[in-house]
Amino acid sequence: MPKQKQRRLAAIMFTDIVGYSAMMQKNEALASRLRARHREVFQRLHKKYRGEIIQYFGDGTLSVFNSTADAVECAVELQRELKQTPQVPIRVGIHTGDITFSEEEVIGDGVNIAARIQSESVPGGIFISGKAQDDIKNHPELRTRAIGQSDLKNIKDPIDIYAVVSPGITIPDYEWVPPKQTQLSQVGDKKVTKRKKKWVASFLALFLGIFGIHRFYLEQRNLGIAYLTLFFVGAFFPGADQLAGIPALLGVVDFLIFLSTSRARFDEKYNQEFIQQEQHQRKVARAKANDPRNLLSKQREKYLQQAQDAHKDYDYQKTIRALNKAIEIKYDDPETHFFLARVYSLAEQAPRALQHLDIAVAFGLEVERIKTEGDLAFLRVQPEYLAFEQNNFHLPPEPVQVQEDYLDLQETNKPDLLGQLSRLEKEQLSKSEGLPEKMGQEQKSRNEDE
Repeated sequence: MPKQKQRRLAAIMFTDIVGYSAMMQKNEALASRLRARHREVFQRLHKKYRGEIIQYFGDGTLSVFNSTADAVECAVELQRELKQTPQVPIRVGIHTGDITFSEEEVIGDGVNIAARIQSESVPGGIFISGKAQDDIKNHPELRTRAIGQSDLKNIKDPIDIYAVVSPGITIPDYEWVPPKQTQLSQVGDKKVTKRKKKWVASFLALFLGIFGIHRFYLEQRNLGIAYLTLFFVGAFFPGADQLAGIPALLGVVDFLIFLSTSRARFDEKYNQEFIQQEQHQRKVARAKANDPRNLLSKQREKYLQQAQDAHKDYDYQKTIRALNKAIEIKYDDPETHFFLARVYSLAEQAPRALQHLDIAVAFGLEVERIKTEGDLAFLRVQPEYLAFEQNNFHLPPEPVQVQEDYLDLQETNKPDLLGQLSRLEKEQLSKSEGLPEKMGQEQKSRNEDE
């Protein structure tokens, strides 16, 4: 018998640990440590804000809330805690929408949109949909900033995206402005149709209408050939000279019609292909201008340039601030972490330098560069560095306590989103049903001993 499916309106939260897959390949201990810390904080805060954890899958999570405000408040506190040492860089995406669920699965556009918004987010940031923003816009403590409008994969209509603005939360420092209309340019490999101008068509109809030139201009080739044929037949065949006057008369009629036709009507009749291409080009331009990733990439380049300039001026504090902002946008870049480690070494802050070297190596930095980099000369003579090098250029693991019942959930790369939750609920129910019997047996044993 098929399982009955139910529909539910929920605030849907997706999170993932930035660069987790790369870390697992290079430094499994570091990746596991970050994941364990993420889960401990995640579980505790979901209990606090009445969230329901649907699934863990590798470095990601899916959870739902009955209230959008609860979801966003939970996400804010989650990011603030995970930014404390040891830092766990995560992206958060939230959307409010319908989900369809059974014991085997959770599906629906709401789930897909939340997942896509999370992928658009930045490390340390919280991106929400326009629908979720509508739910919290009157909240006294939650503020948002428009990020742009994105065409999300497998989602029909563009989605408005907002960043949650709150102390300790990473937000893009630009203010999104809807793009202005742009001029039509080449669209892919397709030849772009030029706009037909009414005054040009009128001029050609009046002075060259006898040859049908205005029809060729309007890309009405067959009519143009008909005008031209009538002219040549009338001009070169005896007894048919009256035919040459027909295209001339038609040209004057066309001239008068063009003059009396409104611009909108003229465009509708003769510029339909151009209008379609223009609409497509504007859609492409709007998507490109609205793409948060493009805007954030430019912002990151600005921070890196600021860091380079400050480094040349030996202003290490300014360099560190700029590099940390760049890392908030793209956490999994080994070069930025290596740069930051060099600056911390120059500032004689060995523990911070080692932390970023550990991350840089996890993301693929060649360890030979650590041994030869001049900016790391101070670090290489520190006792901590010797232990770091002996541990194959990794920091020692730091144990994190995680609740065992949640870790019993089996991870999967498949979207079996409620199956694990259902199994967990059944296990908990089974334990609770067996508890009275177990307590009775224990009491009986104690009575016998007495």
